[in-house]
Amino acid sequence: MTMAGLHPAQAALQEVIQSRHVGNWELTEPLGRGGQGTTWRAIWQKENQSFTQVAVAGGRLNRGVIKLMLPPAPDEVPIPPARFDGWLKHQAHGFLTEAIVLSKIDSEYIPGVFEAAMQSTQAGWDVPWFATELISGRSLAEHLGTQGPMDQNQLLDLAHDILSALAAIHHVGLVHLDLKPDNVMLEPGKARLIDFGLVTKANETGLFGGTPGFFTPEQLDEIVEENDFAPAADIFKLGVTLAIATGVNLGDLWGIHPRSEDAELRRAMEKGARLTGVKPAVREVIAPMLAFDPNRRPTAAKALEQVRDLLPAGSSKASGRAGAARPAPILQPAQQSARAAAAGQKPPAPAAAPAAKPIKGQANVGARVVVVDRLGLDWTGVVIDLDEKRPGNILVRHESTRGSENVRSYPLNQVIRGTPLT
Repeated sequence: MTMAGLHPAQAALQEVIQSRHVGNWELTEPLGRGGQGTTWRAIWQKENQSFTQVAVAGGRLNRGVIKLMLPPAPDEVPIPPARFDGWLKHQAHGFLTEAIVLSKIDSEYIPGVFEAAMQSTQAGWDVPWFATELISGRSLAEHLGTQGPMDQNQLLDLAHDILSALAAIHHVGLVHLDLKPDNVMLEPGKARLIDFGLVTKANETGLFGGTPGFFTPEQLDEIVEENDFAPAADIFKLGVTLAIATGVNLGDLWGIHPRSEDAELRRAMEKGARLTGVKPAVREVIAPMLAFDPNRRPTAAKALEQVRDLLPAGSSKASGRAGAARPAPILQPAQQSARAAAAGQKPPAPAAAPAAKPIKGQANVGARVVVVDRLGLDWTGVVIDLDEKRPGNILVRHESTRGSENVRSYPLNQVIRGTPLT
């Protein structure tokens, strides 16, 4: 124990938070705290590395979310003191597994992983952490709390996106196990599934966890078995989440309080979900997901086909494929980095960015664009020409509030809105 009475792992976490830095990231704002970790909004601060070198197609690596492992105190877990340090190091390896898992899943409907590593400290204990995409939105739970129930098209869009995420997760032999409105983030035109802290291999018994009100009937019996960790469990939890999004209260869904005795809740579930007032098209999607028998629930891929058939004509999602590929980051894949960190090795250095290619076409002179600088700040400006000195760049004129002007050169991949070329 340290002089302050803290275990070195707890002292190390405090040291990292007080320094506001891990790796090349600056921690700027706390976002949340859960049972396994604490999350922070962060900015990439590596010196002598331009935005171009850390850019991600479809995203921006200079902004992210850092998740730090939150270690328990020795007296908070039933582990003998002599074995606590070894147990905690095993937990650290498991914590980094979340980053490894995320890096395996190829879907635009889950956050991308940028980096994972162990942060050394003066406290003598390494703090595991990983960086993921910063999702600019709010949770489904927050949305429902302020905006109320979703309409049919919104529900179908939501179902499409989360089913796409689940199809990709199940495709690699994993299950999420903690699907609920708090773990669904809404962005303009897209929903994404977050929090992979309970993820495990499908159909293998593991650590049981989750949220009351979202347990499946098979998880409420007295036996922990393989079907508690089957893909059908995720489908059931999605059904509950979608029902809530239609305005159905958890207590009304089964006609019983969600924290009732397990046996009573199972009997209520066996009678079937109460989806009165839910529109027929949406009910056709949700009802099979809530089947008491897990073998009667659709797979994510099958349910996704059904949802696509119900999407409005002309929807861009109606013809997409589950788990559409997300462009890979230029940085070293997090899977390799996390495995190296878990083994006590230094993660591989980021790969060099590809050389800029000459621009084809002409500058869309006069077009208003929004660009992001290397510090992550967004700037509005007007395209004035191609940059002849830097192939692959455009010249943008900015106007300050005082009326002065300045012209800057930006790589095309720093343009986040607008049409710089014709």
